[in-house]
Amino acid sequence: MNAKWLACIAGLALLGMSVHASAAVTMNATYFTVAESGDPDFNTNPCCSSYYTNEVLGTLKDGLPVYNSSYGGPTLYDVNSNGELTWWSPSQNSNVTQTGTGTVTLPYANYSFFPPNGTGSNDANGFQAAIFRGVLNVPTTESVQFSFGADDDAFLALGNTVISQEGGIHGVSAAPVTTSILSPGNYDLTLFYTDRHESGAGLYFSLLTQGVTISGVPEPATWAMMLFGVGFVGAGLRMRRKEAMIAA
Repeated sequence: MNAKWLACIAGLALLGMSVHASAAVTMNATYFTVAESGDPDFNTNPCCSSYYTNEVLGTLKDGLPVYNSSYGGPTLYDVNSNGELTWWSPSQNSNVTQTGTGTVTLPYANYSFFPPNGTGSNDANGFQAAIFRGVLNVPTTESVQFSFGADDDAFLALGNTVISQEGGIHGVSAAPVTTSILSPGNYDLTLFYTDRHESGAGLYFSLLTQGVTISGVPEPATWAMMLFGVGFVGAGLRMRRKEAMIAA
């Protein structure tokens, strides 16, 4: 294998890595639409005045927020046997349909967050729900500050721990949060959002701490390309060393 071919493969591998690294202010989005009628948690609860900071428990289960039945607000019904809210789970809630995926750039702000995929003009034909996922990279020991607000329900989780939440049906309400002191490293970051009433829909989210980044989780195909490229380069280098030894 000649040097030019090796350089080409190495370039491809590094390109894959650089594409991931350049996504330092992005999150992956998965979008859902909840049916306009038929779901008891949507368009039925009292509107526009109830904002709860304890609607879900402090720990995710199976990657979903867990309903806190004693939170003090109207009863929620879209709950599975494990207590998880199913607003983002088509397999567990027949009123929920996954409608697409994408990437959002931070800071993110959408005050007309309507179907389909946050691009519509109203919620007369369904309610928008979404999950945003990314990897928070903390380079030094420090706490991290986020700006965060939504109409209606929104829950922010670091790893499996819910660090901020806005439960209930209400206008855009702010729930800024600063984490505890974090050690250097990478942390899974997940933001859950659901519009539940025909009174508006909105979400804003941004990272305020300088030097800390968020990157979207690479798709499996991207990881495969990167690993293939690196592996191919390694195999080529081993072959060249073997050929050099034989020639000697």
